[in-house]
Amino acid sequence: MKLPVLSLSKSLKGKRIFLRVDWNVPLKGAFAAEDSLKMTRSFATIEELSKRGAVVLVATHLGRPEGWDEDLSTAKLLPKVMAAKGPKVHFLGQGLDKQEGLKKAVKEIESAKPGSIFLLENVRFYAGEEKNDVKLAKAYASLADIFVNDAFASSHRKHASVVGIAGQLPHFAGPTLIQEVVALGKLLDKPKKPYLAIIGGAKLTTKLPAIEALLKVADRVLIGGAMAHAFYAAKKWEIGKSYIEKEGIAAARKMLKNPKIGLPADGVAAKKVEPGAKAWSVNVAKLKKSEAIGDIGPVTMREWSEEIRKAKTIVWNGPLGVADIPAFSHGSMVICRAMAARSMGKAYGVVGGGDTLPVVLRSGMEEWFDHISTGGGAMLEFITKKGKLPGLTCLTSK
Repeated sequence: MKLPVLSLSKSLKGKRIFLRVDWNVPLKGAFAAEDSLKMTRSFATIEELSKRGAVVLVATHLGRPEGWDEDLSTAKLLPKVMAAKGPKVHFLGQGLDKQEGLKKAVKEIESAKPGSIFLLENVRFYAGEEKNDVKLAKAYASLADIFVNDAFASSHRKHASVVGIAGQLPHFAGPTLIQEVVALGKLLDKPKKPYLAIIGGAKLTTKLPAIEALLKVADRVLIGGAMAHAFYAAKKWEIGKSYIEKEGIAAARKMLKNPKIGLPADGVAAKKVEPGAKAWSVNVAKLKKSEAIGDIGPVTMREWSEEIRKAKTIVWNGPLGVADIPAFSHGSMVICRAMAARSMGKAYGVVGGGDTLPVVLRSGMEEWFDHISTGGGAMLEFITKKGKLPGLTCLTSK
């Protein structure tokens, strides 16, 4: 897919640019490295547009608000931008879905000096955002001359600030969006064999379309995390107190017949998967009713690491255990390091997903991956739909 690119070699003085980014990061607690990564990747684009004389209007969603919620105002992102050593940003908090707020916003933007950077209010505060409302898209467009989408993580959403506005203004793909599309496109366009996919996480039904798509192109698809429990249940094995998404059992039963599917041979169990729990390794086929699985076991770590060493294309999405609890994080860390060691030359290695990024960054080996995607859901849908995401296809239309 060839996306239109905004030339940054010329002056953009006087141009107002509506820039969609993905700054959907947690507001509470410490500012983790994976959260910083989502923001810092867009800083270079913002600073370059500002340097070229454009007035930059940065738009993002934050959380899942039900209407206007001050706790999820993007004004709370300003300290995060400062902490990440980002550009100087002014908050523009007018409600754009009301005529009065829109007029105030237009007036402030039109009087701004070239190079000014504004952060707009949370786009999900507006009822029409997730409905891709034309009226709201036109309101966004009235603020700007050009639309640039640099939010790959939101490009699987048919929302007004992603798709709708592209129908109202000259539109382009931002640098980080293009980087994601090019990197993930290599997983679709004649990937080198053997092609290994590692999919973890809790809910099988969420990732089922991606798994089915991967089974058509990959040589092996390894299933870890709590998703594997649906397969154990389909085999009528005891899963004890392990978490299971019962809705996924029927799909798991069908996929069991596919020889490409790989499941953990053993796991790390405890009486309860919680911080401080005493854990031990178990054969997953012989789990007791009193036990709960929280990670893949040492046998699986060795077997899967061996498969990684033979692969020439590797994609990983989703932790293989409850990775935020130390006792159940070893499987994800071992696989992460094995994949990092195999990537960059020997194999093409891509990793993504909001819960996977912390593991990668904690490993200290992030520089060895060919690509780290900050779009978990978008990454999986990109694979499922062969790159045809709403936020991308709209950029190819006139």
